[in-house]
Amino acid sequence: MKFETYTWNNYVFRQAAREDCSIVHELMLELSDYENMQSEFKSTPKDLENILFDLHCGDAILVYDNESDQHIGVMLLSYNYSSFKGKPGIFIEDFYIREKKRGCGIGTQMISRLVKLSHDNGFGRIDWMCLKNNKPSMEFYEKTIKAKQMNEWVVFRLDEKQFC
Repeated sequence: MKFETYTWNNYVFRQAAREDCSIVHELMLELSDYENMQSEFKSTPKDLENILFDLHCGDAILVYDNESDQHIGVMLLSYNYSSFKGKPGIFIEDFYIREKKRGCGIGTQMISRLVKLSHDNGFGRIDWMCLKNNKPSMEFYEKTIKAKQMNEWVVFRLDEKQFC
């Protein structure tokens, strides 16, 4: 899905390019720190480049702050399919705004644009997960963007150590 570059207030939202992988990685590393999951963060900029641009498994959206002259946010997306809806969907793998810029409407802008693009492209839904202890994000998702928790679902995972 093509994410067109646009400006809102002092912020530029754009799809990441191959040369942005180190910036995306830096923001993801900050997210792992925020979530107290640094020990689990193994990704490298080269991994991102391979996944996003060689294998085409997803996209990354960056937010640039013209005022501070730095990137302040990232959204990492992958695509899926809902057999029940018969439509493609989006999974938000990572969604991070630097702490000093939270509460400025940036996250709402990102989600709103993603919702519009999803609608315009015939997608059926957008899914993501949130750590249970991340109360500020949960409140944002429920109150600001009116997302609903999927309490009837349980997440299961097989880790690569189990692939043998």
